[in-house]
Amino acid sequence: MTRFLARNNIFYHGTYSDFDRFRPMSHFGSIYAAKSIVDSGSVKYEMIDGLPKPGKMYVLQKIFSKLEKKAKIIPVNLNLKNTYELQDIEAIHDKSFYQSVLLFHFLKDLGHKKLTLLYDYIAKDPYNKLSWNNVKKELEKDSLYEPAVGKGHGYSLEEVDRYHLFLQRLIQYFESIGFDGFHYTNHYEDNGHISYIPFRPESIIRLDLPVQNYPYNISARKDLSEYSERDLDFEEYLSLKFEDIYRSETVEEKLSLLDCYRKTMLRLSCVKQYFIEKAYYSKVLFEEILPNIAQITNQSRYGYHGLTHTQQVGLFGIDLALSVHQDPMPVLLAAGLHDCARTNDEYCEMHGPMCEPIARKFLKEKYPDLLPIDVERIVEAVKMHTVGINAKDLVSACLWDADRIRLSWEMGYQSKFFSTPYGKRLGSLSVKGQEKYITEQEKFLISNGIKTRDQIEYDKMMDIRQDAIGTIFKIKEK
Repeated sequence: MTRFLARNNIFYHGTYSDFDRFRPMSHFGSIYAAKSIVDSGSVKYEMIDGLPKPGKMYVLQKIFSKLEKKAKIIPVNLNLKNTYELQDIEAIHDKSFYQSVLLFHFLKDLGHKKLTLLYDYIAKDPYNKLSWNNVKKELEKDSLYEPAVGKGHGYSLEEVDRYHLFLQRLIQYFESIGFDGFHYTNHYEDNGHISYIPFRPESIIRLDLPVQNYPYNISARKDLSEYSERDLDFEEYLSLKFEDIYRSETVEEKLSLLDCYRKTMLRLSCVKQYFIEKAYYSKVLFEEILPNIAQITNQSRYGYHGLTHTQQVGLFGIDLALSVHQDPMPVLLAAGLHDCARTNDEYCEMHGPMCEPIARKFLKEKYPDLLPIDVERIVEAVKMHTVGINAKDLVSACLWDADRIRLSWEMGYQSKFFSTPYGKRLGSLSVKGQEKYITEQEKFLISNGIKTRDQIEYDKMMDIRQDAIGTIFKIKEK
């Protein structure tokens, strides 16, 4: 669904297992992602994750034929406030993946010249130094892995091994610096949607079971200053390089890559999903965002910079966001807010910066569960849309391109003002191409019950009439 982690937003987990309590680091995303996971059979391995390796193939042969009957999708709410961004890779999120994430965090995010030995404490010490009994004792100090009765071996933990101790220390570290989970833009199961990995079961509210309360226990990490530093070894150097490749492309390079990836979306299922998403976000724009914006903006309903212009920027923004796998919701909010501070139709660079306090107040009141990083991206996109040239993130890129398409059609196309490949394509359309695009857009709105033909024609007529006399702005009292 969206990036908003309010309790009334539903996320999904595909599984073949029966359980009351999720494991730490479980994945949640859209209904399409969960269904894709179940249909692909990739979650079948969760049934045998804790078994010894020699027995796994035997277990696979015995149980795989029965699993399809047990497939289910679990709806949940997520109680998350701040999540750390990962990169989606077409692979299992295993020990080496999370070690690479931690390497990148220490050396890139924190800007260390050398690798702090806190990395060794989290990622290597559990594998190299601790006995099984010590692993068990440390796992029992936290509530991440629930105690359970072992089969034939008396009392044991749900997961007693060095890998889960590594995950526990990893979770405790990220919690200590203010994060309660991970998120990533999904590029495989449900292209463009955000998936989440809560650290703790306490953050997951199942909607298919009665409400359950779990004890919350976070063990504090040791201070960073207690750890010295060392040089990377060759394996770590290669691991960091691979992680860097996933993360460090410039905006231009990333957008170019995503434009290439978009060509792989020509499968029927992906095209169908694209239109489902476009219809969903179009309804959000018309039914939720625009009515909320109308309450706080200086704009009139019609005119050159009226709410019909904001509506069109939002519709452009949906296409642009989906084209680069950006969650459309922050783009739609930025589109709704971008002209709120305007007081006339004249050229004005100041209405972007002047919108910042309006935007912050609006987002705080109407969307209090929006992630802090999204708030900053929306505000930055709105504030800089009148003066910015090179977008530093995809929210700005999509808003700026969406707002400049009309200018490009009227004044002539200049590539330097566009950041996304699809924005450049739309901005450079011929008059015939523009008419075709708008005609297809109108058909889409009508066929999905968003607007009627009469409403579309009435809006056009009112825009022409308002343009003739000049837009009348509603100057709000402070």
